[in-house]
Amino acid sequence: MIISNLNSMSANNKLDHIIKKVMKTGVESYPDGISEIQGKDIFVNRVRGEAKAIDDTKAEAHEEYVDVHVILSGQETIGYMINSDSLCTMNNVFEDDCMLEAELNNEQFVTLDQGQFCIFFPREWHRPMVKREFGYNRVDKAVIKVRASIL
Repeated sequence: MIISNLNSMSANNKLDHIIKKVMKTGVESYPDGISEIQGKDIFVNRVRGEAKAIDDTKAEAHEEYVDVHVILSGQETIGYMINSDSLCTMNNVFEDDCMLEAELNNEQFVTLDQGQFCIFFPREWHRPMVKREFGYNRVDKAVIKVRASIL
C-alpha cells in the first residue's frame, strides 16, 4: 500500500506515469462506472456516492489488478491492513478478480483529501467508502485499475 498525492509523483516510475496519463484524460467528467483506457489492462471505475457505515461495507482484495483510489473532491476514509494478515492466501478464491470479506483483523483507517491517492497492490485488503463519524461523507473519486502484469 502506498499513500501519496498527485503533485509528488515520479516521472521515472511506470505506475506513476500511468496515473498521470489517465488523470490527463479528464476523469472528473467520466460517467459513473467503468471506462476503458487501454482495454482490460488499464481502466477507470468512476465513483460518486455516499460513504457507508463500516457494518454496511466489505473489504476487498484483487488478484490481478492494482487499485489506485484517487480523490477528486471531498474526502474518503479507507480501511486497510498492513501486517502479514493483509495478504490473501493462495487458497483464496477470487471471483471476477475480487474477493470480499466483512471483517479484517487489526484493520486501520486513513482519510484521503482531494488530490491524494492510495495504491493497493494485488492481494492487499482494503475497505473503500467508509463513513466517518464526523465531516464529509460524500465520495467523489476515480479508481484506476492497472493489470499488475504490465508493470
